[in-house]
Amino acid sequence: MSADNPGLSRPILSAPAAQRRPSLLLRLGSAVLRWQDHARERQQLAAMDPRMLRDMGMTPDDVSRELGKLHWRR
Repeated sequence: MSADNPGLSRPILSAPAAQRRPSLLLRLGSAVLRWQDHARERQQLAAMDPRMLRDMGMTPDDVSRELGKLHWRR
């Protein structure tokens, strides 16, 4: 290795960027967006009439159980 070629003395990164864990802020933002999706899906489910629920294979008990979940639960 020659001193004339500075490219050979570059430090090697510990892990490629794609393998690094996302930052806490990014993970938190993702979680909040996911929770908003859950809340919106449950609002849409609550607005469906019985015929639509039957078409989806759901009963009123299924809907009531789903609507009782906390926003972070899937």
